[in-house]
Amino acid sequence: MANFTYKKTEITSMKIAGLLDTDRMLVDVDGDEKRLSALLSPFNGGYIEINIKTKNEEELDEPVFYDGNE
Repeated sequence: MANFTYKKTEITSMKIAGLLDTDRMLVDVDGDEKRLSALLSPFNGGYIEINIKTKNEEELDEPVFYDGNE
């Protein structure tokens, strides 16, 4: 069976990276607090998809070469 689809898709996206404060519903972006209600207001009443990713970083010591002759 053949399948044919003809459609136009428009995607609007927003990326926010910072520290989340769910008690106050804020995201701290480099010291600038952003209210989630304000950020999400343009999408009110629309279908949305939310993806959350966490990132933890740790500084490591630089690897050194060891040839066994010390």
